[in-house]
Amino acid sequence: MSAQLKDVLLVGFGAVGAVYSLILKRSNLARVTIVARSNYDLVDREGLHFVSGKYGDIKGWKPDRICKSISEAADRPYSYVLVATKAVPELTRTPKLLEPLLSAPYTEKYEQPTYVLLQNGLNVEVDLYKAAKALGKGTPKIVSAAVWIGTNLSAPNVVKHGDFDRITLGIYREDRTAVQNTPQEQSILEDIGGILTAGGSEVTIVPEIQRQKFAKNFWNVAFSSYATLTGHTVPALFRPPPKDPSVSYRPYVSPITAEAIETYTVPSIKAVMTELLTLGRALGYPDNEHGLPSALPDLVIESTRKIHVQPNSSHKPSMMLDAERGQPLEVEVFSYSIFRPGPVTVDARLRDTSQDAVVASLKSLSIASNDLPVRPGFGTSGKAIKLRANFFPVQVPKGPLHEYDVAITPKAKELAKRIKRRIFQLAEASPEWTSKGLKGIVAHDHSAKLIAAKLLPQPLTIEVLYYDENEEPPKKGGKLYTLEINYVQPLDTGSLVNYLDGQSQYRDYDIMPIVSALNLVLGAHPNRSDGPGVMVGRNRWFFKAPGEQPTDLGGALEAWKGFYSSVRPSHKQLMVNVNVCTTAFYIPGNLADAMTNFRNASFGARPAAFVKGVRVQTVHLGYRRTVKTLSSKTARTYRFKVQEYGDKELSVEEYFKRKYNITLKYPDMPLVDVGGAKQNFLPAELCMILPNQAFKGKLLDEQTASMIRVAAKPPNVNANMIVGQGIRELGFTGDSVAVKAFGVSVGNEMAVVPGRILGRPEVQYANSTASVDERASWNMRSVKFTKGARLDNWAVMLIFDGNLRDEFRDPQDPGIEQIWKGFASMCKASGMAVGQAPPRIIPVRLPKKDYNDPTRNAAIGAISDALKAGSKPSIALVILSSGDKHVYSGIKKLCDTVLDLPTVCVQATKIRKEKGQLQYFANVALKFNMKLGGVNHQLDKESMAWLKQKPTMIVGIDVTHPGPGSVRGTPSIAAVVASCDHFYAQFPCSMEIQESKKEMVTNLDRMMFQRLNLFLERNNKVLPERILIYRDGVSEGQFKIVIEEELPKIREAVRKFDKATKKYNPLITIVVCGKRHHTRFYPTEGADGDQNGNPKPGTVVDRGVTAVYHFDFFLQAHGGLQGTTRPTHYYVVHDEIGFQADPLQRLTNAVSYMFARATKAVSLASPAYYADLACERGRCYLHKLLQGVRAEGTKAGTENPEEVFREAEALWNNGVSGPALRDTMFYL
Repeated sequence: MSAQLKDVLLVGFGAVGAVYSLILKRSNLARVTIVARSNYDLVDREGLHFVSGKYGDIKGWKPDRICKSISEAADRPYSYVLVATKAVPELTRTPKLLEPLLSAPYTEKYEQPTYVLLQNGLNVEVDLYKAAKALGKGTPKIVSAAVWIGTNLSAPNVVKHGDFDRITLGIYREDRTAVQNTPQEQSILEDIGGILTAGGSEVTIVPEIQRQKFAKNFWNVAFSSYATLTGHTVPALFRPPPKDPSVSYRPYVSPITAEAIETYTVPSIKAVMTELLTLGRALGYPDNEHGLPSALPDLVIESTRKIHVQPNSSHKPSMMLDAERGQPLEVEVFSYSIFRPGPVTVDARLRDTSQDAVVASLKSLSIASNDLPVRPGFGTSGKAIKLRANFFPVQVPKGPLHEYDVAITPKAKELAKRIKRRIFQLAEASPEWTSKGLKGIVAHDHSAKLIAAKLLPQPLTIEVLYYDENEEPPKKGGKLYTLEINYVQPLDTGSLVNYLDGQSQYRDYDIMPIVSALNLVLGAHPNRSDGPGVMVGRNRWFFKAPGEQPTDLGGALEAWKGFYSSVRPSHKQLMVNVNVCTTAFYIPGNLADAMTNFRNASFGARPAAFVKGVRVQTVHLGYRRTVKTLSSKTARTYRFKVQEYGDKELSVEEYFKRKYNITLKYPDMPLVDVGGAKQNFLPAELCMILPNQAFKGKLLDEQTASMIRVAAKPPNVNANMIVGQGIRELGFTGDSVAVKAFGVSVGNEMAVVPGRILGRPEVQYANSTASVDERASWNMRSVKFTKGARLDNWAVMLIFDGNLRDEFRDPQDPGIEQIWKGFASMCKASGMAVGQAPPRIIPVRLPKKDYNDPTRNAAIGAISDALKAGSKPSIALVILSSGDKHVYSGIKKLCDTVLDLPTVCVQATKIRKEKGQLQYFANVALKFNMKLGGVNHQLDKESMAWLKQKPTMIVGIDVTHPGPGSVRGTPSIAAVVASCDHFYAQFPCSMEIQESKKEMVTNLDRMMFQRLNLFLERNNKVLPERILIYRDGVSEGQFKIVIEEELPKIREAVRKFDKATKKYNPLITIVVCGKRHHTRFYPTEGADGDQNGNPKPGTVVDRGVTAVYHFDFFLQAHGGLQGTTRPTHYYVVHDEIGFQADPLQRLTNAVSYMFARATKAVSLASPAYYADLACERGRCYLHKLLQGVRAEGTKAGTENPEEVFREAEALWNNGVSGPALRDTMFYL
C-alpha cells in the first residue's frame, strides 16, 4: 500500500499550508513532507494543534516529514509540490524560493514535479512557468488554485479553521486563449483533485483557472482591504447585536452606525468590485456564468453577509493579520496597479553592443543636406529603468512575398468601399477563388492590393455576380464584376532583415512596401469578410463584445472598444505595435429619432454632418441605401409630380399617405437624400440606421468628454486588454489562416526595453523656487511672477444667456464685485501691478437661441455693440454663462480680428464656486500676466545653460486642418510661434490660412521673417545664432517633405537679414513632435511608476522601439491625470546644431516645464504646444465654415473651393494685425 503513496512536498507552513497538509495526509494517498521555517522547532517538537469546525480538535498532529529548508527537502523526487506561501513578488519571487528544485543537481537526477500554487492573485504562476521552461525539460506542469478557506494561525503551532474549505483547480497555460483541458491536463487535475477530495476537501476542476482566480480576488481586494484599513473584521459590517444578553460576541453592527454602513460603506466596497469588473472585461472575461457575470459584486457581498452574520464568525482576513503583525502584505497581486505579466528581462538584442556598433558605423557616412540625420548615440542621463512597451516581436518569413494589384471592372466613377468589400467577399466564396489557388494563401485590403505567399498564375481574373448581403443571389444577367489580379513585384524579406540589423548600406532602403504587405497579412484575420470586427480607418478594428452594452455617448452615438495594429521596424527585430482604441458608432434605430437626439445635443449646428454617409434600411420597402445629404426641404414643403396619379403634384407627406397609407409623425423634419446621381428624398422616420457603422463626423463637446471617460482606462487595464483580448481578436495567437500561410508568427509577450527617468528642472519665481513634486507639478502659493505685468483700465464682461447656468441675477449682483476684487487681489499677490480703479462692468444679455441662426450671429452682434459702447479696455475678463462654442468662438474672432482687444474667457460656474476659487483665480492670473507681456516663471540656470550659451530662438510650428462636417474647401490654418526674450517665456505668433488640408506651411518664409524680426527688436538688434524648431503634426511619411519644402522657406526668411558685409547663417535644427502614435510604456516596478501605474514624468526611451538608423526618442515629460499616458515621439529631421542624445533629451524635458498657463510640465514641448493653441485660436475665426455653415447661413452643399477660400479670407479679416495683440501671446 505504501508503494502507491505519492510523495508530496508542501512549501509554506502557515494556516493554509497546514490545513492542506492535514487534508493530504487524511487522504491516505500521499506521503507528506513539509518545509517549516520559522516554526520548525515547535512543530517538530509538539506538532500542530488544529481547532477545526470541519475536522475536529486534533492535537500533536505531524506530517510524515518535517524539513527546515527546501534544500533539505530536495533529496527525493516528488509527484507534487504545493506552494502555500504568500505571493509578494516585490520581495521574493517563487523561482527563487524553489531554487533547489530548479537547480541542475536536482533536475539532472529527478524529473520535475507538478507544481500546485495555492496562492492568491493573478499571474503568480508566470515566474515559475518561465523558470521551469528554461530548464529545457518540456512543458512545465503547473496547477493553479483558487482557495476559499477560513483559517488563521492563532499561535505558531495552533491552527484555527472554520467549517469549510473549497478549492478550484486548473492548469496554468502560457497560451492565454486555450480554454479546454487536454487529456493529459485533465488527468493531472483529476489525480491531485482526487487526493484532496479523499482528504475531505471540496474540489472543483475547471478548464480555465484565471477567471476563477480573478473572481476570487474580488473578495480579497474589497473586503480584505476594508478590514486592513479600518481595523474592523468583516462581521462588523453585517452581524446584528446579540439578542440574548447571556450570549456575548464582538464585533457587531451598532444601531448608531447601521445606516452609515448600508449607505456608504457597503456601496463603497461594491464600487471597488465594479471597477474590477472593468478590468475583467479588459482581460476578455465575458459577462456570463463561465466568465465574469455583472452580478458578481452583489453575489460576493450577499454570500459574505450570510457567512458573517453568524454568531460564531471570528475569521480575520490574512491581510489584516499580516498588517497587525508587521508582516509583508499581499497587495500587488491584488491591486494590479503595475502591469506584471512575468519576469522582466530586457530583450537580448538590446543588452549586447550591437546598437552601439550600428551608431559607430554610421559616423563614417557622408550625410546629404536633405537626408535625415543618423543617430549620434544613445542617452545615458537619468535613473535607468525597465519598461514594457506595447510591441510584440514578429517572426519574418524566410521566403519572398508577392505583391499584386487588383483592378475591378467595370470601373465606376467612385466605387464605394462597401461595394468593393462585398465584391471581395463574394469572390472569396466563389469556386474560382479556390480553383485558381488563392484560398488560404493571400491577404488583401478588399480594394486594390493583394499579397500572396506563393506565386499566382498569370493572367488571373475572378468573376463575381454581385448582390447585396440582404438580397437573394441574382439570376443570370445580374451585375457582373471582374477582378483582374496583376503581378507587381516580389518583396524580399532578406533585405528587410539587413535593414533591421542596421547595415549601413541599407540606410536608404525603402522598407514601406514590405511593411505594408505585412500589415495586410497581420490584418487579414480581424479584417476577414465573415469576422465580427469592423475596420475603421487604417489598422483599427472594433468589436462589439457579446453580452456587453457599449457606452451611450448621447446624441444617438455609442462608444466601441477596439484595437490598433501596425508593423514597425526596430533594431534587429520587426515588431507589431498593438494598442487599445475607442471610437463612436451610430446606435441602430430610427433615423428621425437619432437626428432629433443629435440636434438637441448640438443645437442644430451640424445635422447634415450627422446623417452624411450613414447606411439605412427603409421601413416601407426594406431596401438599403446610403444617405448622401440632408435637404433644406421637409416632407410637407417638398412637392413633386407623381406619374401614377396622373402627374398630380403631391407633397412627400401626401404621397406616403396615399401610396403606403403611412401618416408621418415628423412632416416638418428635413428630408434625407438617399439617391445616387439623381436625388431621392425620403422622410428620415422611414429609415432605420443599420448596425455596425462608425460615426465619421466630429463629436460634440459633451460626447468628447464622455468618450474620454470611456477611453481613459488605467495602464494596467489597457495592457491586460491588449495581451488578453487584443492579441486574440487580432488573430496573433495562431487563429489567422493568413498568418500561418505566410510563415509569420507573433510573440505573445510585450517587449521589455530600457528607459531612464530624467531629473526635474527647478522652477523659479521672483522671490523663491517652487517645489516640483513627483507628478511634475507645483503650486503658486506665496510666490510672485518672475516679471509681473501691469493691470489697469480693464473690464469684466458678463454674458447673460437666459438659461439655468446664468450664475448672476443681474449686473448689480454682489457676487460680481466679490469676484473681480478677489481676482484683482490674486493678481496683485502674484506680483502684477494692479491699478486702483475698478474694472468697467459690461453686461450683455444675449438674444434667444434660434435654429435659423446656428452659429449665433445675433449674440455676437449684441456683444460687439456692448464693447463698442464705451472706451476700449486694455484687457477683458469675459464671464460666460455656458460652454456654448458658438459664443466663445464669436467673441474671440470679434476681439482678436476686429477690436484688437485681449480677452480671457471663464465659466461663471467655475469662477463663482467657492471651493477651489483661489486656485481658479491663480490659473486665470497666469493668462492675464502673459497676455499683458509678463513672465510667469523661469527655469534654473543649469536647465537654461545650453540656451544661454549663444543667442538661441526656439520655434514652434503647427498646422490644423478642417475636420469632418466642415464646408468642403475650408482652409487649413498654420501657426508659427517663437521665443523673443531671454526668459524663453514670451512666444508671440504668426498665423495664416492656406490651401485646404495642406500640411506644409505655404508662407513659412514670411512667418519666420516676422518672428526673426521681433527677436531682433527685443534683443538689442541681435539675431539668434541657433534656431531650434519643434514641428508638430507631421506624419513619418512627410519628414522628407519638411526638409524639401519648409527648410528652404526658413532659409529664405534668414537670407532677408543678410548684410552686404556679412551673411546671416544661423544653425537650424528641426525636431518633429509626434503625438498621434500608439506607443505606450508600462513600468515594471512600482517605484518607477506613478500612483496610477503610468511611467513617472521625465521617462525617456531611445532604444528597443525607436528607429534603426535615425535620431529619435520617446519622452513623457508630464504626469498623467487619468488613463494611460502617451509619450511624445521626438524625431530629429534636420540638425545643423549637432545635438548629442543627452543634451537634446534633457533640453526637451526642461522646455516642457516652460508652459506659461499651467503649473506643471506638459506632454508636448512648450513651443509646439503654443503653436497648437494658436491654431486652435485660428479655428475660432473660421468657426462657421468648420461647422459646415456658409456665411449666408445656408448649409454646405456643393462648394466651389475658390469661393470658399474667399469667404474664409473675409472671416479671417487679416487675422490678428492690431498693435495691441500682434506681438503678444493673445492665443494663450
